[in-house]
Amino acid sequence: MRTIFYVVRHGQTLFNVKGIIQGFSDSPLTQEGLEQAQKMAEKLKAEDFCFGASSTSERARDTLLTIVQDRFPVAFYKDLKEIGFGNLEGDSITKLLDTKRTDWTEFGGETFSQAASRMEKRLVALSEKASNQKVLVVSHGSVIREVLHDLDASYYDVMPNCSMCKIACEDGKLSLLSLPEVLI
Repeated sequence: MRTIFYVVRHGQTLFNVKGIIQGFSDSPLTQEGLEQAQKMAEKLKAEDFCFGASSTSERARDTLLTIVQDRFPVAFYKDLKEIGFGNLEGDSITKLLDTKRTDWTEFGGETFSQAASRMEKRLVALSEKASNQKVLVVSHGSVIREVLHDLDASYYDVMPNCSMCKIACEDGKLSLLSLPEVLI
């Protein structure tokens, strides 16, 4: 039995605009971010999702709830959260862009592989509840990128806000169906 995940990055946030590291910390969707989510809702309205899931972060929750519009049940999971960057959260994004670092534990954060692993485990667990169905998942750019990199080692691009990719899960194994694309 195969589950298809439509994985969407949350809409644009205030911290995205200001170039601030978010990680586990949060900032609200901007007006543009809300409009992105509304456009994604329109794009996906014909899809027959059995349920939706997002991280517990406000930006992902708000994106999911805007897309869903009460059409199907939703749930929120901590293991779909962004990579934790520890005490670097709230600093300028240039601190991340200037390095090839993949381990943020010395700052109280986590490694990229830890973050990808927790999201991958959640997707496999969700697939057990939704075999042969479609699930909408809203998460975060860096953690989604790491999952995609695990599934396709050549992928390491930045995932734009409110872009979407598709991941399948069959017999507990994840596979990439489509790379992120901006549909709105």
